[in-house]
Amino acid sequence: MPILEVCTGSLQSVMNAVKGGAQRIELCSALSLDGLTPSLGLIKTVRTLFPELTIHVLIRVREGDFCYTEEEVKAMETDIKAVLPYADAIVCGALTATGDIDIATTRRLINACEGKPFTFHRAFDVCRNPLKALDELADLNCTRVLTSGQAPTAEAGIPALKEYIKHTEGRMTILPGGGVTPLNAKKILAETGATEIHGSASGMAESGRKETLTEVVAQIIQQIK
Repeated sequence: MPILEVCTGSLQSVMNAVKGGAQRIELCSALSLDGLTPSLGLIKTVRTLFPELTIHVLIRVREGDFCYTEEEVKAMETDIKAVLPYADAIVCGALTATGDIDIATTRRLINACEGKPFTFHRAFDVCRNPLKALDELADLNCTRVLTSGQAPTAEAGIPALKEYIKHTEGRMTILPGGGVTPLNAKKILAETGATEIHGSASGMAESGRKETLTEVVAQIIQQIK
């Protein structure tokens, strides 16, 4: 059965995701800024509450572009080391100013994971040469790449996603994400050949905040069975 990774930006979203049947999450904060590193307290709390849950932790030191200074890279290495005891995988990445994979920095970030899986996040979607970038990431032993196929949504990016999956076969996992809903999740998986899919399954909660919703998680899982 395909895996749904639910992108969660708060403790309530995590709880809703698990209630809806999620077995794997990406844990972030500030999803309105495309996601930043969650607090260590949040990560520890989620691990304590849900010992069986697979937790992929986003490490992103600030909003904006993915070109980092030496000090920012050191901060992310420190964050990775701090969260490793509670995380099953790390989600991170860096680019050069010209839109290529920053190989030296990404290698450092992967090395900081001490052998735990590493997902290169959607910075990939602004790479100028995606197939070259995939080869470089595979050579770095990157585990997976989260991408919409460089399109506004994963559904719109199906042709590119299919090409990426064929191109990286046996070397890396391509994780389609971006605009995934109960209406298109099955189509994206079927037409790309992906075995995993990523979505926030979110909507407006009673609190007035945008949160992952239990029923939307359950609907996506039902659709991709």
